[in-house]
Amino acid sequence: MDKDQKIINFMGQWTPSEWRSFEVKYRKEISKANDDEGTKIAVNYSRKVLKTHSTSFFIVTRFLPKYMRDEVELVYGSVRFPDEIVDSFDIENDEKKVLLDQWRKNYHIAIQTNSFKNSVNAGVPVLLAGFAEVVKKYSIPIDYYNSFLDAMELDVKPRKFEDIDDLIDNYIFGSAIVVGYFLAYVYGSSQENNFNETLKSSKELGIALQITNFIRDINEDLERGRVYIPKTILENNNISINNYHQSINENTDEINSARKEMASIANHYYQESKKGVDSFSKESRIAIKACIELYGKLNERIIIKGSNIKNRESLSWSEKLGALPVSKYWKLPIAYLKS
Repeated sequence: MDKDQKIINFMGQWTPSEWRSFEVKYRKEISKANDDEGTKIAVNYSRKVLKTHSTSFFIVTRFLPKYMRDEVELVYGSVRFPDEIVDSFDIENDEKKVLLDQWRKNYHIAIQTNSFKNSVNAGVPVLLAGFAEVVKKYSIPIDYYNSFLDAMELDVKPRKFEDIDDLIDNYIFGSAIVVGYFLAYVYGSSQENNFNETLKSSKELGIALQITNFIRDINEDLERGRVYIPKTILENNNISINNYHQSINENTDEINSARKEMASIANHYYQESKKGVDSFSKESRIAIKACIELYGKLNERIIIKGSNIKNRESLSWSEKLGALPVSKYWKLPIAYLKS
């Protein structure tokens, strides 16, 4: 087991200094490699990020073909670091904003370069340089990632949302929908003329996943000053914005009812997303179905058992495995043995 893996196993998450040390390590390796080899190093880095921060998504992506999995991991690496800036780094908000601004500038530098190595040599972080190559390869609209960074900036200085449409249009679009679009471009569609259906299914799944994350992480978000349950849903359950904190602290029936209402909205989007799965390329469908099944189970648990807002719901390993195709179980031990 190498030093990196020990950090992953025992730290669970990386501190800012650990992120910097990994950046230095991989930049040093890339300096000795050609462009193709450098991109593979960026993939390895992204895989470590994914393996550290999202067990569930790491499992799901093991069912993709390797070429597709590599690019999905590059996408994940590019969104995870900004998310860590706003959620996990113990720094002042002004410093978070500076880091996000610099990350955005580096993204645009990477988009303008003609190779991965040139991006890295221009000072672009390794994860972002790898992702930019995916953007260029598939001609992904450049502004999608700008929208993602806009959502991350909104997390630094949170605002309240009036209704579910306000939440979807002005936060979830950037935080989750465009990420679903990135993956849709990588996955591809089953026919030349049905990519719009693929994007629609990706959008619906992105909305569902984000809402499930909201209602799972209510306590953590409250500590960060964030309220993702819209005002109309709070009012439906006799909660005002002014007594939102109190409702959570006292674990009231009303706040648990509001959470279940959000989970029901998420369930609707999971079901809608299922309808478009066949529009994706055949090679990607097992992973997409597993994602819907796995996170749908988590969401269903909140609907059925979500009577304590203090509990951060999660699935056991047996429940996670139950969402996966039995014929593919053999992939998992191999994935965890590899770096």
